[in-house]
Amino acid sequence: MHIDHRNPRVRRGFAFVALAAVLGLAAVGLSQCRMTSDTVTGVDLQSASGLNARSGCVRGCNDSFKSCLRAEQARHKSAKAACGHDNACKKAEQRLNNNNIKECARQRQLCKKGCYNEGSGTAGK
Repeated sequence: MHIDHRNPRVRRGFAFVALAAVLGLAAVGLSQCRMTSDTVTGVDLQSASGLNARSGCVRGCNDSFKSCLRAEQARHKSAKAACGHDNACKKAEQRLNNNNIKECARQRQLCKKGCYNEGSGTAGK
């Protein structure tokens, strides 16, 4: 019995068997993958948890800033009252108050920077 290797039906059969084998191996190989918590693209279509976490972080930074301002306002009010009629003390207290408010704002900016840390790697270092 002689099989002609140039027969298109035989070649098509071999191609079909090879394709089925590749698809079978791919199905077995891909079924061994395990789920991860991160998405490949960074976009989660089922929930906006990344966005919620980020906006929650920013909200937390803003809340910390507001509480810092309230604390500074209370501290400034009592320190100003302690100065009495001393103008030099009041001016020094006003400078300290301005610096403390600037520090609250700087801390808020640093906090917000931490909320947006996409791509923060050490490639440039």
